[in-house]
Amino acid sequence: MLKRLLLAAALIASDASASWSCPLCKEAIPEAADGQNNYDPVRQSLAYNYSIYFMLGVPFVVASAMGLFIYRQCRRIDRTVE
Repeated sequence: MLKRLLLAAALIASDASASWSCPLCKEAIPEAADGQNNYDPVRQSLAYNYSIYFMLGVPFVVASAMGLFIYRQCRRIDRTVE
């Protein structure tokens, strides 16, 4: 069991350099037509910022939507009771 776990961890770690943290970060460093990377630290930092804002904002949007749904359902129930 431990050997399989270590093998899986090694396979995941060996592929880590080829993966990107998020799609916006991938777009921050585009590849040129000749295969060379045009590294732009400003675009990369903006991509990280947008990714963080997105990850922080989604839970609040989901919680707000659920709260609005519950609020409307409660108001609908109160109207039918009266």
